[in-house]
Amino acid sequence: MPPLSGLRVLDHGHVWAGPLLGMFLADLGAEVIKVGAPHRRSGVSIGGQQAPVGSIGGDRGSTSPDDPRAFHGLDRGKRSISIHLGDPRGRDLYLRLVEQSDVVLENFSPRVMPSLGLSYDVLAEVNPRIIMVALSASGATDGPWRNLVTYGPSLAALYGLKSLLGYPDDPQPREDTADLDPTAAGHAFVALLAALEQRERTGRGQFIDLAQGEATLQRAAAPLMDWLLNGRDSKPRGNRGSAMAPHGVYPAAGDDAWLAVVVRTDAEWSALCRLAPQLERDEWRTMRGRLADQDALDEALSRWTRQHDAMELSIDLQARGVPAFPLMDPTSLLIDEDYAALSYAGLDLGAEVAAPLRDGALYTGAPWKLSRTPAAVTGPVPNRGEHDAQVYGELLGLDEAARAELREAGII
Repeated sequence: MPPLSGLRVLDHGHVWAGPLLGMFLADLGAEVIKVGAPHRRSGVSIGGQQAPVGSIGGDRGSTSPDDPRAFHGLDRGKRSISIHLGDPRGRDLYLRLVEQSDVVLENFSPRVMPSLGLSYDVLAEVNPRIIMVALSASGATDGPWRNLVTYGPSLAALYGLKSLLGYPDDPQPREDTADLDPTAAGHAFVALLAALEQRERTGRGQFIDLAQGEATLQRAAAPLMDWLLNGRDSKPRGNRGSAMAPHGVYPAAGDDAWLAVVVRTDAEWSALCRLAPQLERDEWRTMRGRLADQDALDEALSRWTRQHDAMELSIDLQARGVPAFPLMDPTSLLIDEDYAALSYAGLDLGAEVAAPLRDGALYTGAPWKLSRTPAAVTGPVPNRGEHDAQVYGELLGLDEAARAELREAGII
C-alpha cells in the first residue's frame, strides 16, 4: 500500500510549484483532487495554456483547451473538479469538501484565498485537522513584497540569484531553468510530512507558509555570507568551482557534444594526466596551482577533450576515479543503457502509466524510491471537471438533479 493512502488533498496548484507538490502526493498514494474554475482555463501547463505534454514553451495552438495534452504531466493521477469559488454557493460547497479533506495546497499570492473567504482560519474552523500549504513568492508575512506576483525567472532576479549566473567578465545576462518552483515544492513536501506527523500526535493541523524565494535562497548561502562577513560581492563564474579545478563542461568530438569533468583532489588530477600526459605541468600538480591558472587549464583540457567521444571519454575517466559524464538530451537518456538498467531495477526514472492512457504518454517517474511502499504513476492527466460526478455525487452526496442545477448556474 502506498505510504500516503487515505490522505485527501485539494490541489489549487498552477504553473509548476503547486502542481508538482500535488504530483508528489498523488504518486505516493494520496487522493489528490485538482480544483479548477468552470469558467476559465487552468494555468497548470508550464508550456502555456495549450502546450503539448512534456513541452516547455511549445505550440500554444496545437490542441483544444479541453484536450488533456494541453496540460503538463504534473497533474497525472489526480482527480479534477470544477467549482466557482467566487460564488457563495461554490464557496459553501467547497467548505463541505474541506470538512472531508486533509490538505489544501495553493501557490497563489497571499491575497487570493482570503479574498475568497477561504483563509486558513476559515478552513481550520470548518476542519481543525486541515493542513494548508501556501507557496507564494515571498510569503504571507506583512512586508513590501507580500503580494508580489512572480514567475520563477523574475523571482530568481528578485532574490539576487540572477547576479550569480553567467561567465566571468561576460556582460551577457544568462538564464537558467526556473528551478525555484521545484525547489520550493520539495521543501514544502518535507514540511507537509512533518505537519502530518505532528497532527498524528496533536489532532490539529497547521498553516505552512513557505516563501518560494526564501526556500531557494540557501543556494546563495556562500555568496551571502561572503558579503556579510568579508564585504566581497560575488560574481558569475560559469561552471567553475570555488575549490576544485578543473571544474567545468568541455567540448567533445562531434556537433554540440560536451562532457562535464571535475577534479576534486591532486590524486584525481594525476589519474587524469595518466590518460592525458600532455596536461602534465609542474604548476598544475597542486590544487592551488590549478585554481590560480584556470583559464590556461580549461583551454588545454578543452583541446584534449575535443578529440574524444563524450561518452567513451567519460567511461575512461570514471574508470580512473575522475568524475565525468556526457551531457545528454532527453532522447539520448531514453535510449541510454544505464538509464534503462535503472528502470529494470525498479528505479523507474521514466515510466509509462499503467492506467488507461489517452493517446499514449510517457511521464517522468516518481523521484521517491521506497522499497516497501513504492511510489507509482497511477493514471493520466484528467480532463477539466472530469470527476465532478464522483466527487460531488459520491463524496458529498449530491444527486444528478442537484448537480445539474449547479452546472446550469455555472457553479460547477
